[in-house]
Amino acid sequence: MFKVTNKSVFIPLLLSLGFIWPIQFAVSAPLLPPLNKSNTGEQITGKFIWFEHATVDIEKQKSFYGDVFGWTFRTISKTDDQYTLIMNGGHNVAGLFSVKPGEGAKLGALWIGLMSVSDPEKAVSSVERNGGSVHTQPTTLAQRGTYALLRDPEGAVFGVLKSDSGDPPDAVVKTGDFLWVDLFAKDTAAAGKFYQQLAGYKVETSDENKGVKRVLLYASNKPRAGIVPLPKDANRAGWLPYVKVEDVTATLKKVEVAGGLIMVPPDKALLNGNLAIFSDPLGGIMGIVKWTEHEMENK
Repeated sequence: MFKVTNKSVFIPLLLSLGFIWPIQFAVSAPLLPPLNKSNTGEQITGKFIWFEHATVDIEKQKSFYGDVFGWTFRTISKTDDQYTLIMNGGHNVAGLFSVKPGEGAKLGALWIGLMSVSDPEKAVSSVERNGGSVHTQPTTLAQRGTYALLRDPEGAVFGVLKSDSGDPPDAVVKTGDFLWVDLFAKDTAAAGKFYQQLAGYKVETSDENKGVKRVLLYASNKPRAGIVPLPKDANRAGWLPYVKVEDVTATLKKVEVAGGLIMVPPDKALLNGNLAIFSDPLGGIMGIVKWTEHEMENK
Protein backbone atom coordinates (compact mmCIF):
# COMPACT_ATOMS: atom_id res chain seq x y z
CA MET A 1 0.00 0.00 0.00
CA PHE A 2 2.75 2.43 0.80
CA LYS A 3 6.39 2.56 -0.05
CA VAL A 4 8.97 2.20 2.69
CA THR A 5 12.67 1.73 2.30
CA ASN A 6 14.46 -0.90 4.31
CA LYS A 7 16.73 1.43 6.30
CA SER A 8 18.55 0.98 9.56
CA VAL A 9 15.97 3.21 11.27
CA PHE A 10 13.84 0.07 11.60
CA ILE A 11 16.45 -1.64 13.77
CA PRO A 12 15.02 -0.17 17.02
CA LEU A 13 11.99 -2.43 16.48
CA LEU A 14 14.06 -5.31 17.75
CA LEU A 15 13.99 -3.65 21.15
CA SER A 16 10.27 -4.15 21.43
CA LEU A 17 8.83 -6.96 19.38
CA GLY A 18 9.64 -9.57 22.00
CA PHE A 19 8.91 -7.60 25.17
CA ILE A 20 5.30 -8.57 25.61
CA TRP A 21 5.74 -12.30 26.02
CA PRO A 22 4.83 -14.17 28.00
CA ILE A 23 1.43 -12.64 28.79
CA GLN A 24 -1.36 -14.91 29.86
CA PHE A 25 -4.56 -14.26 27.90
CA ALA A 26 -7.47 -14.95 30.19
CA VAL A 27 -10.36 -13.35 28.39
CA SER A 28 -13.93 -14.23 29.23
CA ALA A 29 -16.75 -13.78 26.75
CA PRO A 30 -18.28 -10.30 27.08
CA LEU A 31 -21.28 -9.37 24.95
CA LEU A 32 -19.66 -7.44 22.12
CA PRO A 33 -21.56 -5.32 19.63
CA PRO A 34 -21.55 -6.42 15.98
CA LEU A 35 -18.88 -4.92 13.75
CA ASN A 36 -21.58 -3.22 11.69
CA LYS A 37 -24.90 -1.70 12.72
CA SER A 38 -26.58 -3.57 9.87
CA ASN A 39 -25.34 -6.62 8.00
CA THR A 40 -23.19 -5.52 5.07
CA GLY A 41 -23.31 -8.86 3.30
CA GLU A 42 -19.59 -8.44 2.60
CA GLN A 43 -17.00 -11.20 2.93
CA ILE A 44 -13.53 -9.83 2.18
CA THR A 45 -11.27 -12.70 3.14
CA GLY A 46 -7.82 -11.40 4.04
CA LYS A 47 -8.89 -7.89 5.02
CA PHE A 48 -7.95 -6.83 8.54
CA ILE A 49 -11.34 -5.86 9.93
CA TRP A 50 -10.74 -5.36 13.66
CA PHE A 51 -7.96 -4.70 16.17
CA GLU A 52 -7.60 -5.70 19.79
CA HIS A 53 -5.23 -4.24 22.37
CA ALA A 54 -4.19 -6.50 25.26
CA THR A 55 -2.64 -4.74 28.24
CA VAL A 56 -1.85 -5.12 31.92
CA ASP A 57 -3.05 -1.56 32.69
CA ILE A 58 -6.20 -0.44 30.88
CA GLU A 59 -6.40 2.98 32.53
CA LYS A 60 -2.85 3.92 31.55
CA GLN A 61 -3.51 2.94 27.95
CA LYS A 62 -6.81 4.82 27.81
CA SER A 63 -5.05 7.95 29.01
CA PHE A 64 -2.18 7.57 26.54
CA TYR A 65 -4.17 6.80 23.39
CA GLY A 66 -6.83 9.32 24.29
CA ASP A 67 -4.18 12.04 24.45
CA VAL A 68 -2.42 10.91 21.26
CA PHE A 69 -5.36 10.20 18.92
CA GLY A 70 -8.33 11.72 20.70
CA TRP A 71 -9.86 8.28 21.00
CA THR A 72 -12.70 7.77 23.48
CA PHE A 73 -13.56 4.61 25.40
CA ARG A 74 -16.60 2.69 26.62
CA THR A 75 -16.19 -0.23 29.01
CA ILE A 76 -18.80 -2.90 28.29
CA SER A 77 -17.64 -5.74 30.56
CA LYS A 78 -17.52 -5.88 34.35
CA THR A 79 -15.55 -9.13 34.33
CA ASP A 80 -11.79 -9.40 34.82
CA ASP A 81 -11.04 -8.62 31.20
CA GLN A 82 -12.69 -5.16 31.54
CA TYR A 83 -13.40 -5.25 27.81
CA THR A 84 -13.54 -1.70 26.47
CA LEU A 85 -14.50 -0.35 23.07
CA ILE A 86 -12.13 2.16 21.50
CA MET A 87 -13.99 4.81 19.49
CA ASN A 88 -12.81 7.35 16.96
CA GLY A 89 -15.23 10.15 16.24
CA GLY A 90 -18.11 8.10 17.61
CA HIS A 91 -17.50 4.85 15.72
CA ASN A 92 -15.79 1.73 17.04
CA VAL A 93 -12.28 1.04 15.75
CA ALA A 94 -10.82 -1.47 18.22
CA GLY A 95 -11.17 -3.26 21.53
CA LEU A 96 -9.11 -2.99 24.71
CA PHE A 97 -8.92 -5.71 27.35
CA SER A 98 -7.00 -6.62 30.46
CA VAL A 99 -4.54 -9.52 30.66
CA LYS A 100 -2.35 -10.88 33.42
CA PRO A 101 1.42 -10.55 32.93
CA GLY A 102 3.13 -13.90 32.71
CA GLU A 103 6.28 -14.77 34.55
CA GLY A 104 9.23 -13.08 32.87
CA ALA A 105 7.18 -10.49 30.95
CA LYS A 106 9.11 -7.23 30.68
CA LEU A 107 6.26 -4.98 29.57
CA GLY A 108 2.57 -5.38 29.08
CA ALA A 109 0.82 -4.34 25.86
CA LEU A 110 0.23 -5.86 22.44
CA TRP A 111 -1.81 -4.85 19.39
CA ILE A 112 -3.49 -7.77 17.60
CA GLY A 113 -4.99 -7.49 14.12
CA LEU A 114 -7.91 -9.75 13.17
CA MET A 115 -8.18 -10.88 9.57
CA SER A 116 -11.48 -11.73 7.94
CA VAL A 117 -12.00 -15.40 7.06
CA SER A 118 -15.05 -17.28 5.86
CA ASP A 119 -14.35 -20.36 7.99
CA PRO A 120 -12.31 -20.02 11.23
CA GLU A 121 -12.03 -23.80 11.61
CA LYS A 122 -10.40 -24.14 8.19
CA ALA A 123 -8.14 -21.18 9.00
CA VAL A 124 -6.95 -22.88 12.18
CA SER A 125 -6.30 -26.11 10.26
CA SER A 126 -4.23 -24.19 7.72
CA VAL A 127 -2.19 -22.53 10.47
CA GLU A 128 -1.45 -25.84 12.18
CA ARG A 129 -0.72 -27.64 8.92
CA ASN A 130 1.77 -24.99 7.80
CA GLY A 131 3.85 -24.59 10.94
CA GLY A 132 1.90 -22.09 13.01
CA SER A 133 0.18 -22.65 16.35
CA VAL A 134 -3.16 -21.94 17.98
CA HIS A 135 -3.47 -19.80 21.08
CA THR A 136 -7.27 -19.67 21.24
CA GLN A 137 -9.40 -22.19 19.38
CA PRO A 138 -12.38 -20.86 17.39
CA THR A 139 -14.75 -19.22 19.86
CA THR A 140 -18.16 -17.77 19.05
CA LEU A 141 -19.28 -14.51 20.66
CA ALA A 142 -22.93 -13.55 20.37
CA GLN A 143 -23.46 -10.72 17.86
CA ARG A 144 -19.75 -10.41 17.01
CA GLY A 145 -18.96 -13.72 15.31
CA THR A 146 -16.35 -16.48 15.59
CA TYR A 147 -12.70 -15.69 16.21
CA ALA A 148 -9.42 -17.48 16.95
CA LEU A 149 -6.02 -16.21 18.12
CA LEU A 150 -3.02 -17.68 16.35
CA ARG A 151 0.75 -17.53 15.87
CA ASP A 152 2.50 -17.89 12.56
CA PRO A 153 5.66 -20.06 12.19
CA GLU A 154 7.91 -17.19 13.37
CA GLY A 155 5.72 -16.50 16.40
CA ALA A 156 3.87 -13.39 15.20
CA VAL A 157 0.46 -13.13 16.89
CA PHE A 158 -2.69 -12.41 14.87
CA GLY A 159 -6.35 -13.33 14.86
CA VAL A 160 -9.02 -14.42 12.42
CA LEU A 161 -12.68 -13.43 12.57
CA LYS A 162 -15.85 -14.48 10.79
CA SER A 163 -18.13 -11.52 11.45
CA ASP A 164 -21.83 -12.17 12.02
CA SER A 165 -22.67 -8.76 10.52
CA GLY A 166 -20.42 -9.02 7.47
CA ASP A 167 -17.17 -7.19 6.89
CA PRO A 168 -16.89 -3.40 6.90
CA PRO A 169 -16.92 -2.30 3.24
CA ASP A 170 -13.84 -0.67 1.77
CA ALA A 171 -13.98 3.09 2.21
CA VAL A 172 -11.73 6.12 2.54
CA VAL A 173 -9.94 5.82 5.89
CA LYS A 174 -10.65 8.63 8.35
CA THR A 175 -8.02 10.31 10.49
CA GLY A 176 -7.65 8.30 13.68
CA ASP A 177 -8.70 5.02 12.04
CA PHE A 178 -6.46 2.04 11.33
CA LEU A 179 -4.97 2.32 7.85
CA TRP A 180 -2.56 -0.57 7.29
CA VAL A 181 -0.64 -3.48 8.82
CA ASP A 182 2.89 -4.75 8.19
CA LEU A 183 4.41 -8.02 9.27
CA PHE A 184 8.09 -7.88 10.23
CA ALA A 185 9.44 -11.34 9.41
CA LYS A 186 12.83 -12.99 9.07
CA ASP A 187 11.78 -14.92 5.97
CA THR A 188 9.41 -12.72 3.97
CA ALA A 189 8.95 -15.27 1.18
CA ALA A 190 8.01 -18.07 3.57
CA ALA A 191 5.70 -15.73 5.47
CA GLY A 192 4.00 -14.73 2.22
CA LYS A 193 3.39 -18.38 1.35
CA PHE A 194 2.03 -19.11 4.85
CA TYR A 195 -0.54 -16.30 4.70
CA GLN A 196 -1.38 -17.06 1.08
CA GLN A 197 -2.30 -20.60 2.08
CA LEU A 198 -4.31 -19.24 4.99
CA ALA A 199 -6.34 -16.52 3.28
CA GLY A 200 -5.85 -17.00 -0.45
CA TYR A 201 -3.89 -13.80 -0.90
CA LYS A 202 -2.35 -12.85 -4.20
CA VAL A 203 1.30 -12.32 -3.28
CA GLU A 204 3.49 -9.77 -5.04
CA THR A 205 7.16 -9.17 -4.30
CA SER A 206 8.97 -5.92 -5.00
CA ASP A 207 12.73 -5.65 -5.36
CA GLU A 208 13.00 -1.90 -5.50
CA ASN A 209 15.09 -1.18 -2.43
CA LYS A 210 18.65 -2.22 -3.22
CA GLY A 211 17.90 -5.93 -3.39
CA VAL A 212 15.68 -6.01 -0.31
CA LYS A 213 12.43 -7.81 -1.10
CA ARG A 214 9.13 -6.53 0.26
CA VAL A 215 5.97 -8.60 -0.03
CA LEU A 216 2.45 -7.26 -0.52
CA LEU A 217 -0.66 -9.33 0.20
CA TYR A 218 -3.64 -8.64 -2.08
CA ALA A 219 -7.26 -9.69 -1.55
CA SER A 220 -10.28 -8.64 -3.61
CA ASN A 221 -7.94 -6.70 -5.89
CA LYS A 222 -6.64 -4.45 -3.12
CA PRO A 223 -3.43 -4.50 -1.06
CA ARG A 224 -4.33 -5.60 2.48
CA ALA A 225 -0.98 -5.99 4.27
CA GLY A 226 2.76 -5.93 3.78
CA ILE A 227 5.62 -8.16 4.85
CA VAL A 228 8.98 -6.48 5.44
CA PRO A 229 12.36 -7.88 6.51
CA LEU A 230 13.07 -8.08 10.21
CA PRO A 231 16.64 -7.16 11.18
CA LYS A 232 18.74 -10.30 11.61
CA ASP A 233 19.47 -9.55 15.27
CA ALA A 234 15.82 -8.88 16.15
CA ASN A 235 14.31 -11.25 18.69
CA ARG A 236 10.77 -11.74 17.39
CA ALA A 237 8.60 -11.34 14.32
CA GLY A 238 5.45 -9.30 14.76
CA TRP A 239 2.53 -7.51 13.14
CA LEU A 240 2.57 -3.71 13.25
CA PRO A 241 -0.64 -1.68 12.78
CA TYR A 242 -0.64 1.89 11.45
CA VAL A 243 -3.12 4.68 12.25
CA LYS A 244 -3.83 7.55 9.87
CA VAL A 245 -2.90 11.01 11.20
CA GLU A 246 -3.00 14.55 9.82
CA ASP A 247 0.47 15.53 11.04
CA VAL A 248 3.16 12.99 11.95
CA THR A 249 5.41 15.45 13.80
CA ALA A 250 2.56 16.89 15.87
CA THR A 251 1.35 13.39 16.75
CA LEU A 252 4.84 12.37 17.90
CA LYS A 253 4.96 15.38 20.19
CA LYS A 254 1.76 14.11 21.81
CA VAL A 255 3.34 10.65 22.10
CA GLU A 256 6.32 12.04 24.01
CA VAL A 257 4.21 14.24 26.29
CA ALA A 258 1.98 11.25 27.10
CA GLY A 259 4.97 9.07 28.04
CA GLY A 260 5.59 7.12 24.84
CA LEU A 261 8.87 6.47 23.04
CA ILE A 262 9.64 7.39 19.43
CA MET A 263 11.23 4.36 17.82
CA VAL A 264 11.35 5.32 14.15
CA PRO A 265 11.24 9.11 13.58
CA PRO A 266 10.14 10.64 10.29
CA ASP A 267 12.66 10.12 7.52
CA LYS A 268 12.51 11.32 3.91
CA ALA A 269 13.33 7.77 2.80
CA LEU A 270 10.25 6.43 4.61
CA LEU A 271 7.14 7.58 2.72
CA ASN A 272 8.72 11.00 2.21
CA GLY A 273 8.79 11.66 5.96
CA ASN A 274 5.12 10.83 6.48
CA LEU A 275 5.63 7.68 8.54
CA ALA A 276 6.83 7.04 12.10
CA ILE A 277 6.69 4.27 14.70
CA PHE A 278 6.36 4.62 18.46
CA SER A 279 5.98 2.56 21.61
CA ASP A 280 3.30 3.32 24.17
CA PRO A 281 4.30 3.44 27.88
CA LEU A 282 3.67 -0.30 28.30
CA GLY A 283 5.50 -1.47 25.19
CA GLY A 284 2.71 -1.64 22.61
CA ILE A 285 4.10 -0.78 19.17
CA MET A 286 2.20 1.30 16.63
CA GLY A 287 2.91 3.12 13.39
CA ILE A 288 1.40 6.38 12.21
CA VAL A 289 1.05 7.59 8.63
CA LYS A 290 -0.03 10.79 6.94
CA TRP A 291 -1.78 9.42 3.89
CA THR A 292 -3.57 10.84 0.88
CA GLU A 293 -5.17 9.01 -2.00
CA HIS A 294 -2.64 10.24 -4.59
CA GLU A 295 0.05 8.31 -2.73
CA MET A 296 -1.46 5.04 -3.92
CA GLU A 297 0.92 4.81 -6.87
CA ASN A 298 2.98 2.13 -5.12
CA LYS A 299 0.18 -0.32 -4.56
